[in-house]
Amino acid sequence: MSYRTEELARRQGDHGLAAQPAGSHIARMILSRLIGPAALLSAVGGTVAAAQTRHVDLRLTEGTNIAAALSLDGQTIAIDLLGRIWTLPRAGGTAKVLTDEFGDARQPAWSPDGKRIAFQSYRDGTWHIWSVGADGSSLRQHTLGEFDHREPTWSPDGTSLLFSSDRSGNYDIWRQTLASGRLERLTSDPADEFGPSAGPDGSVAFVSAKPGAAGIWLRDPNGTTALWAAAEGRVAGPSISPDGGTIVYNVIAGGGSELRAAERGQPSRLLSAAGDDVFPFRAAWTAEGTILYTSDGKIAEVRPDGTRLGAVPFDGRITFDRTAYQRARRDFDGTRPEPVRGILSPTVAPDGRSYAFVALGDLWRLTAGGLERLTTDLFVEADPQFSPDGTRLVYATDRGGSMELWLRDLATGADRQLTKSGGAALPAWAPDGARIVFQVQRGIATEIHSVGVTTGVITPLRTNLFGPSRATFSPDGRFVAIAALRANSAKYREGRNDILIMPSDGSPDRWVIPPAGRGVGARGIDGPVWSPDGKRMAFILDGLVWSQPVESTGEPAGPPTRHSDELANSLSWTGDGSRLVFQATKGLRNVDLSTGAVEPIAIPLTWRRSHPARTVTIHAGRMWDGRAERLRTNVDIVVTGHRITAIRPHRRPAPGDSVIDASGLTVMPGLADAHAHIGYGAGEALGRTWLAYGITTVRDPASDPFAIRERREAVESGARIGPRELATGRIFDGQRIYYGFNNAMTPGAQLTAELVRAAELRFDLIKTYVRLPDLLQYRIIEAAHRIGIPVSSHELYPAVAFGGDHVEHISGTSRRGYSPKMSGLSRSYQDVIGLLTASGMTLTPTMSLQGGFGWLTGRDTTILNDPRLTLAYGADYVRQLRQPPPPQFRVTPAMITSLGQTVRRVIDGGGVVIAGTDAPIIPYGLSLHTELMGYVEGGGLTPVQALRTATSAFADAMGLGEDLGSIAVGRLADLAMVEGNPLERIADARRVKLVMKNGEAFSIEQLMAGPVKRPAAPPRR
Repeated sequence: MSYRTEELARRQGDHGLAAQPAGSHIARMILSRLIGPAALLSAVGGTVAAAQTRHVDLRLTEGTNIAAALSLDGQTIAIDLLGRIWTLPRAGGTAKVLTDEFGDARQPAWSPDGKRIAFQSYRDGTWHIWSVGADGSSLRQHTLGEFDHREPTWSPDGTSLLFSSDRSGNYDIWRQTLASGRLERLTSDPADEFGPSAGPDGSVAFVSAKPGAAGIWLRDPNGTTALWAAAEGRVAGPSISPDGGTIVYNVIAGGGSELRAAERGQPSRLLSAAGDDVFPFRAAWTAEGTILYTSDGKIAEVRPDGTRLGAVPFDGRITFDRTAYQRARRDFDGTRPEPVRGILSPTVAPDGRSYAFVALGDLWRLTAGGLERLTTDLFVEADPQFSPDGTRLVYATDRGGSMELWLRDLATGADRQLTKSGGAALPAWAPDGARIVFQVQRGIATEIHSVGVTTGVITPLRTNLFGPSRATFSPDGRFVAIAALRANSAKYREGRNDILIMPSDGSPDRWVIPPAGRGVGARGIDGPVWSPDGKRMAFILDGLVWSQPVESTGEPAGPPTRHSDELANSLSWTGDGSRLVFQATKGLRNVDLSTGAVEPIAIPLTWRRSHPARTVTIHAGRMWDGRAERLRTNVDIVVTGHRITAIRPHRRPAPGDSVIDASGLTVMPGLADAHAHIGYGAGEALGRTWLAYGITTVRDPASDPFAIRERREAVESGARIGPRELATGRIFDGQRIYYGFNNAMTPGAQLTAELVRAAELRFDLIKTYVRLPDLLQYRIIEAAHRIGIPVSSHELYPAVAFGGDHVEHISGTSRRGYSPKMSGLSRSYQDVIGLLTASGMTLTPTMSLQGGFGWLTGRDTTILNDPRLTLAYGADYVRQLRQPPPPQFRVTPAMITSLGQTVRRVIDGGGVVIAGTDAPIIPYGLSLHTELMGYVEGGGLTPVQALRTATSAFADAMGLGEDLGSIAVGRLADLAMVEGNPLERIADARRVKLVMKNGEAFSIEQLMAGPVKRPAAPPRR
C-alpha cells in the first residue's frame, strides 16, 4: 500500500494489520495470534487439509452506487469503488487505489488545496470521518467514539469538516474544526438532517426529513435555515454551485432516479435523461460550469441546461486469492446414539431441585429421580416456565391449532389451554402467580400482553416493540423488565439491546443502559432476569453471565459481577436467589452465588437417527435428475432405506414389490430454499408446509443456536416431520444490532468461544452481518474455514477477497444506507457481476423479497388461491397478501427485469446462484416457487437453469453434491413428484402431488389433513 503502515498501526493498534493485503504472510501471522486457530482446532478436534489457491485478477470499468469527487484544480477525480478510495485523471484512465480493503471507505471529498481526500470509513466498527493524502500517504482519523459520522465535506477555507452524525439521537449536521478537534452542531431539528454540501460563502445545503417540509434545505452563514426545494421523492446528495445560486441533487421516485437542479424558490428541473440510474451522492461542479455525477455505473457529465456530455472512463484492477478448504462432513447416515444438544429454553424450578426444558419435540422435566417426558405428541412445545410455587408449568404449544399458552399441573398431569391469541410465546409469571405476561407477533411488531391465570382475561400492555426478550418481574410486581432494541436514530434501524423498565401503573417506561454502554446479549429467551428478592438483576453481556445490584425500580445500584467463563443462554434463578442456572454450549450449569462455584447439570438424554428399513420403487413417467437439460421417461427409481440404490428403465414389478406409481408425474430432486428463517411460530404445520411445496431442504442463516439442534434432532429422530435443515446460530454482528438473534460481537474470547460453539453444535454455516467491521469478518472467515465451516454475509467486497463463501440478497440491508450491490433502480453493474463470476462466490438473490413476489402475484392472483398457504398462515394473512403493497415497496416491471438480468448475467458468466426467499417476510413455501418463476419470467433463464438453483447448484454450493440436489445412485432419497413438465413450464414445479424425504413418501392429502406420523409404508397411488 502507498500510505505508511507504521502510522496506521500507531493510530489503530491491532487494526494496523489492515495495511497488509488480504492473505499476506504478516496479516495471517497476526490474525493467527489474535484468534488462536490452533487452539480452536484443538478445542473442536478440527483438521485442515492442504489448501488449493486460485488467483483472481479483475479489471473494473463500472461501479455500483459509487460516488465521485473532483479536485478544486479540476485535474483529478476521486471515487469510492468497492469501498476503497481511488484517484484517476479528470479525462479518465487508469485508477490508482489509495486505501486498503479493511476501511470500507465511502463518499470522498477533496480538500480545497487538493492535498487530502476526506471520506467516511467503517474501519473500527463505527462510521467515522477519515482523510488520506492525495498520494495515498498520511491516513488520519478525525472523529472517534460510539456515534456514526457520515458524508463529509470540507469548508471553503479547508479549516473544518462538515458531516452528518447521530450524536444527538437523530442525524444532524455537525462541523469539526481541524486544528482543535472541536465539534459544533449546526442543525437541531428533531427530524433527520444529513448529506451536507458547503457553499462558497459558508452556507450549507442538506437534506431534511422534516414532516410536511422534507427536501433540500439551506443554512446561511448566520445560522438561519430555510427550505430550498421541496422533496419530490427520496432526495439525497445536494451540491451547491460555485456561485451559490443553484443546488443539484438526486431524486428517486416513481421508478426513476434523477439528477435535478433547483434555484431558490423555483421549480426543479431535470438534468439527467429518462431511464438514467443516477446514484444518490453529491455531484461535483467543474470550473467550466458542467456537473460531474455518477450514474449507470459510470462517471457522467452534464451541462446545467441538461446537455449530456461523454462519460469519464476509469480502469481499476484488484487481485485476490480464493483458497479451497475441507468442509466439515455432515452425517446423514449414522444411527448410533448421540447426546442431545438441542436443549431448548431450560429453566429451574423455584426449589432448585428440578428443571424443565424442550428436547426432541417434547416437554421434559429433570428431577433427582431422573428424566420425565411430560408430552409425547406430534406438536411443537416451547418456552416452559415454572409457576412461583413450583406446582405448574406454563408453556407454548400448537396442539390447539396455533401456538398458545397452556398450563400443566405437575401433580396431576392435567393440561388446559390458557390463551387464544393466534400465537403466543415467551411467557413469564408474575410473582403472585395470578397472571402471566407473554408476547404475540403481529407482522414485524411484537405485542406484550398479560393473561389472568384463573380468568383467562387478556390485557394488552405494549404494541410497538420489535422482537424483545422474555419479560421479568420485580418481586412486588410493580415493574416488568425486558431487553429491547433502542435504535440510535430514526434514519437507520440498528441500535443496542438496552433494558426497558415498564411500570405496571401505566407511568412512562424507562431505559436502563447496561454496564460499559454495551447492549445485553441477544434478545428472545436471553433477556434480563430479576432476582426473587429484587436486589440483583442477571443478564448476559459479551456472551457471559453477569449480575448487578439494583434498586427496587430496576435502576443500577452498584458495579456488576461476572459469574461465568463460558458462553451462556437461558438464565433463571432459584426461588431463594442463591443460585443462577444457565445453558452453556455443552449442557446446563449451576452457579452458586455465595461461592462462585459453577457446577454442571447432567441431562442423560440421547437421540438417534431413524431411517426407513425397506425398499420401494418409484415408477416415474418423467424424471429430471437435477443436472441434465432433458427429461428421461418411463424410469424406475429404487430407494433402499433413505438412499437411491438404482435407476433403470421401467419394468413390471414383481409380486410383493412396494411401488409408488408416479407414471403420470415428473419426478425431480426435492427443492431447497437457500435462505429462510424457520422458528416455532407456525408450529408443526410448518414442516408439512415445506414438504407440501416439494421443499425437502431449508438453509436457515440465523436462528437460536439450540433451536437448530432441537429441530434437527426432532426431525431426524422421527419425533415430527419436516425438511432437512442446514443452519447457523446467531448472527455475528457489530456493536449496533437490529434482530434479536444478532450477537453484538467483541474481539477476543467471545469470538473464539462462538466459533467453538459453532463446531460443537455442528453449524452448517456462519453468517456475519452488516455492522460487523471488515477486520473481524476477515478473522471469522479464516478461523471458520480452519474448522470446515463456510461463511455468509450481506457483503460482497471485501468478503470475497477474504474467502467468504456466500452472499445473501442482490440488495439487502447495508450499514451504508444504500446497497453496494444494487442501485435504487435494482441494477447491478460490472463490479458486482465481475466479482461474482470471477470468484465463484455464491449469490442468493431473494428476488421475490425485492418485489418479485408482489409483482408475480399481482399479475396472477390465482397464485394466492393455493390451499397450502393455510397450513402455516391464517385466512387473514392470505387476504392481506391480496392487498397492493405500500408505495415504498412497489416495483416497476423494469426493476424486476433488472433484478432478473443480474441473476442471468451471473449464471451466464459461470457464477453460482442458489434460490432463497427470506421467508417468512414473504410466505413459506410458495415464495420459493415465485423466486424460480421470477428467474424465468424476469431474468430470461430457462426453467432448467432456474431449477438447478434450488437443486444441484444449491447442493454443490453447500458441499453436499454427493448427497443432495440430484437423482443418482447413492444420493439421499429426497424427491418431489409433480404434475406437468417443469422443464417446459416453471410453474409446474409447484404442482406437487407426492414428496419423498429421506426415503419416506407423503401425499399432499396427508400433509394437508393434519399432523402426520411417519408412515409404516409408502402411500400407494
